[in-house]
Amino acid sequence: MRYVLKRSILLLAVAVLMASCAPSRKTTTTMTHPRPIPTVPSPNVPPSAPEAPVQITVAYPVPDQWRPNVDSNFIFGTVGNGRAALTINGYPVPVWQNGAFLAFLPMPGDGVYHLVAQHGNDIDSTTVAYRPRSIGTTKETKSEAVHKDFRPPLQTVIVKGSDTLQTGDDVAPGALTPDGNREWFFPRGTRLDVVEQEGRYYKVKLDKETDAWVADTNFDTHIVNAPSHPDQRGEVEPRAGYIDLILPTDYNAFRITPNGVQLQIHVYGRVEPSRLNTTVPDPLISSVAYDSTGEGTEFTVQLNKPVWGYKAFYTEAGLLDVRIRRPPTIDPSNPLKGIRIMLDPGHPPGGAIGPTGLTEREANLDEALRVRKQLAAKGAIVLMTHTTLEGLVSDYNQVEELDARALLAVDDNVDLMVSLHNNAFPDGTDPFLNYGSSTYYFNPFSAELAADLDHSISEVTGIPNLGSFEKSLAICRPTWMPCALTESLYMMFPDQEAKLRDLGFMDTLAAAHVQGIEDFLRERAQ
Repeated sequence: MRYVLKRSILLLAVAVLMASCAPSRKTTTTMTHPRPIPTVPSPNVPPSAPEAPVQITVAYPVPDQWRPNVDSNFIFGTVGNGRAALTINGYPVPVWQNGAFLAFLPMPGDGVYHLVAQHGNDIDSTTVAYRPRSIGTTKETKSEAVHKDFRPPLQTVIVKGSDTLQTGDDVAPGALTPDGNREWFFPRGTRLDVVEQEGRYYKVKLDKETDAWVADTNFDTHIVNAPSHPDQRGEVEPRAGYIDLILPTDYNAFRITPNGVQLQIHVYGRVEPSRLNTTVPDPLISSVAYDSTGEGTEFTVQLNKPVWGYKAFYTEAGLLDVRIRRPPTIDPSNPLKGIRIMLDPGHPPGGAIGPTGLTEREANLDEALRVRKQLAAKGAIVLMTHTTLEGLVSDYNQVEELDARALLAVDDNVDLMVSLHNNAFPDGTDPFLNYGSSTYYFNPFSAELAADLDHSISEVTGIPNLGSFEKSLAICRPTWMPCALTESLYMMFPDQEAKLRDLGFMDTLAAAHVQGIEDFLRERAQ
């Protein structure tokens, strides 16, 4: 806290000084352009050599980048020598000891940044120009064509999925609005009544008060009145690593909500009590209760241990199979022993970059390899989605990269998964106002894993802790195991990028990941 206060005072003092030196701008209102927020160079950043030449290299914006529609934006890179003075479009910009810089500046009217760096008689200058957008240019969108033969209402069937992450099988995600956050996951075979079309999306009616939007590419609109199976019965069938809860739903849509030691299964349609056998022949399940009222049926599966994971899919006969995973056996004295863990070094494709050119894929892979070594030393069985900078090389050639990584974790039946990342901001965001460590999860039974990771990582990064958050990220959506995504540092900050180049710090950051995973397992062992 003492360090934070001192640093804040320094920031304020330098900010006042820099603002007084900044070039004036005439405005027609009382609003002023934001100034680059100066940052005191961190002593943790190794200084450049005194004789290092002044040479400007801009890491962001990248060449030929479209001009973003924002009032201000960040620009970062290096001037080669930490003793150099730098101005961008006349604004003085602080330079870290290693020559790197980060500034948040008004968007130039012509889309061009003019950079000048000088140390003594050594001067370098350059310009960086955004690619201008022509008048009338709009964001590219996918085709919004409406099917001419579409006549609602229409009973349709899900025949493919655009999201392989929920169960390990193809599922079609549904949302409250077109392009909204995923809230439903409909497996192949789900029967849905389409009532409306908007561009590439169908609106399906789940009950009188509930609608969902699903991409039209997931449907076969020529399958009508699929046969029902009124004589089928539901059962509870124990297996070695899981329990199959079989429900006679006749391909009806459903929604599963895990909550602590419960699984809530809402089926959009009535299930007759005579078709159910809720006898529980397994100690993992305490009871299975149901309530068929109104238009739907609500099942409550009470477990004797917290939910570890599940899958949900239809059998060939149209029965809904909710496969409830058995938790792994955890040794309280050595929680990592024998636990199967999948590590996912984030990116490629994409990824952030630092001022001196360190890419996120490089930092993430280095970090993950160190985590793997430390986990294995404690007895864990560690798998990785990839071990090279080229990303995942697998048999999932027809599956997108992120989907394939989650599918690999499901197919390898790992006990938990952690995806390791370092962060970046979108255009127009002031990086000095809201940076910090954070973690993410999607399924409720992954929240504790994300929280434990967030706590241990934030203790070693030396930057603020933003916390752990629920977010519909592709890699976090598998339901078969707890999964979390970590964002340790922000690549664009020179001092944080320098930490990711520091081998000693990387070992410490890896140990924090191991500690977070171990804390989660120890809690579950209790």
